[in-house]
Amino acid sequence: MKHFSLNTLLCTIVVASIAIAPCKSDDKLITQTCSKTPYPAQCVSYIKANYKSNDVKGVADLGIIMAQSFQLKAEAPKDILFKMILAGKRPDIRFEMIACLGNYNYLIDTTMPEAIDAFKLGKPRLAEAYANTAAIGVSNCEKRFNGKSPITNQNNITHEIALILIAIAKQL
Repeated sequence: MKHFSLNTLLCTIVVASIAIAPCKSDDKLITQTCSKTPYPAQCVSYIKANYKSNDVKGVADLGIIMAQSFQLKAEAPKDILFKMILAGKRPDIRFEMIACLGNYNYLIDTTMPEAIDAFKLGKPRLAEAYANTAAIGVSNCEKRFNGKSPITNQNNITHEIALILIAIAKQL
């Protein structure tokens, strides 16, 4: 019986150590790639926040993760605009909010999935073009408001991610 208890204890220790051991990402690849972007610290942060960063095999995988980060972060301004439109807030900028909401829907649902596919297919110039579309789209959204944007902070974040994504695609 003592032998069984010792085996049980050893198995428990092994399983627990595997479960709590941090996953090792390719820090060197992430750091090198992000150092060549306009926002290196933010790049590293966005990539490491994604659990898939533990399985990266190359720069293209980092591009995919960054495109997914864009999709995730772009949900915030989209949600803000949607709620404001539904609540009838800021009727003076309703048209601009609707236009930006449509723009964000397009970027999240079409542009970024296409960028991800381009990375997967080994077409970095195409991924770069989609990332550039996202950067321009976010920038245009902000400009529509003529200084009265209710989503400036969120636009700045998504624009930053799009610029990082462009820089990653250029490395391929």
